[in-house]
Amino acid sequence: MPALPPLPAALSMPVVGGLPAGPLSAPPLAPLKMGNAKSVDLRFVNVAQVIDLIYADMLQSQYVITPDVLADTRVVSFRFDRTKGDIRDGLAEFLGSLGFGVVTKNGVDYVFKRKEEDQKEPDKQVFVYSPKYRTADYLARLVQPLVTGQFTMNRVVASPAGARAHSDAPPTSAAAMVDQSSDTMVFLGSAKEIAMLKSVLPQVDTKIGEVAIRAWVYEVSTENDRTTGFQLAASILGGRLGLSLGAGVDPSVNAFRIHTGFLDAAIAALDSDSRFHVVTSPNLRVTSGKHGRLNVGQSVPVIGSVSYPATSGAPVQSVAYEDAGVIFDVVPTVKDDVIDTDVTVEISDFQKTSTGVNNSPTKNTRKSETSMTLQDGEVVVMGGLSQGKDSTVTSGIRWLPSFMDGRSVDRSRSDIVLVLQVSKI
Repeated sequence: MPALPPLPAALSMPVVGGLPAGPLSAPPLAPLKMGNAKSVDLRFVNVAQVIDLIYADMLQSQYVITPDVLADTRVVSFRFDRTKGDIRDGLAEFLGSLGFGVVTKNGVDYVFKRKEEDQKEPDKQVFVYSPKYRTADYLARLVQPLVTGQFTMNRVVASPAGARAHSDAPPTSAAAMVDQSSDTMVFLGSAKEIAMLKSVLPQVDTKIGEVAIRAWVYEVSTENDRTTGFQLAASILGGRLGLSLGAGVDPSVNAFRIHTGFLDAAIAALDSDSRFHVVTSPNLRVTSGKHGRLNVGQSVPVIGSVSYPATSGAPVQSVAYEDAGVIFDVVPTVKDDVIDTDVTVEISDFQKTSTGVNNSPTKNTRKSETSMTLQDGEVVVMGGLSQGKDSTVTSGIRWLPSFMDGRSVDRSRSDIVLVLQVSKI
């Protein structure tokens, strides 16, 4: 370890009876040199000398010491082992205890004396807010970045009778808690933060939008492979209602919009065609951001995982239930001018499995997931989910060769067409 520098000489003082006649004076601001020592051990020196030594010799970085720091006559001692921590952190805490601060601008550290109002801890106040429309959990997560401290989502637990808070608990600038049983927010912080929360919370604690969902899911049977159910629906609505759908519907789009006033007439036109069969027609009221779900069918048990509770024990087979039938799921998100809507339509059934896991049925599923943005009350007609089936019928005499049998192939095609309207309530 390099040798420590000699201590700077103190100013001479008159002595009375072997004791100094007055307080120790500050030593002169003589520069200290320590090179790249791994530890610092300074005794009875000025604060400015400590700062100058660390920045100039050890950190070798740019710094500025303000006049009010240089004028400080207090004598301090400073010892720090660089192998046990960052010298910058140690210096910042040391200066903070003396009422000084450090700010970095353009790579230069400025050491300054803090104002008295900055050193004092602000008086804390309590603010209680009871949400009107939104949950306390939602509001706490929304405004948390605006305040010091964090909102805890845990339910408040009452302290036992007679219990007292520990006096050595470290104070915090702000704290808040959410009582999940009463959905109440309690905030403890400065008057400035509370004033800000009083202004912000009423603006974000607004009514949650609701929408009315009207939908018709059609299964359309077509014999022509070149004509889809969506194209057939566009042709019917364009002809009977006089709607202008353009010079033909683009099969790659599979969606078009109609005016709200034509909705009832459009449904009547599709219902009158024997090729359109209504699978389900849900009418739901859904809160913004929540799921609206309609399931018409059954829950079928299927084989799940196999577990072995013991090395010699019998295996345990778990069973899970899966929904099958007609499933309609919608998630609307209400905005100022539009409604973002996620729609899922599923038509499924189970059949006996002939390969693979024979004890578990096979699920046949036709599923469509769509996300769209609609105006209030707008009606959209969508297609694009098709399924084709070929069935072969063989007829003949049993004892004649098979090539003499008669065969007929029956081809059928079915499409799913969705008519959807989403309206704000």
